Amino acid sequence: MPKKLYTGFSFFQFIWLLFLRLAVVTGMVYALVHYEENPALIIVVAVVCVIFILILGDDQVIVYEDRVVQTTNSFAALFFRKNDKTIFINDVKLAYLENKPASSAAEIGVAVALNFLLPKQSANRDNAKPIFFDLKDNTTVQIDTHLETGKMKCIAELVNALVKEEKHPTNSKFRVV
Repeated sequence: MPKKLYTGFSFFQFIWLLFLRLAVVTGMVYALVHYEENPALIIVVAVVCVIFILILGDDQVIVYEDRVVQTTNSFAALFFRKNDKTIFINDVKLAYLENKPASSAAEIGVAVALNFLLPKQSANRDNAKPIFFDLKDNTTVQIDTHLETGKMKCIAELVNALVKEEKHPTNSKFRVV
């Protein structure tokens, strides 16, 4: 079994999903207390709450010596591992993050002014950011994740170091401190 070198997960996403799970459990307990009032509706609410508890989970990116795996940390993921995305280090040529161009002071000023002038729209809470992997067969695969940028950089650097080590093997192995 290959050694696990790094596990990247978002602590804030974990806390948020823990809060959501607690809210769903509280809603289910409240509904079950009122079972006598409308049994059919309460059963439907309880089933929906159980489904939410099963599917709510935060994503993790795990770097092994020979592969990178993106998985969801949910109860349903324990039973169905088909959502795992695996990229083998042997197939990777380069790992990198999306380059965002730097903005000038004038662009930032216009953006702030437009933000105040235009009506507010609902924020998109699904702010998954990708880690790109250029493969040796000249294709690009991406892993969309909710990790912080520092953790994503660490994953990309570690994968690039593993790719470089594969090209130029030495007697030294990676040690994670």
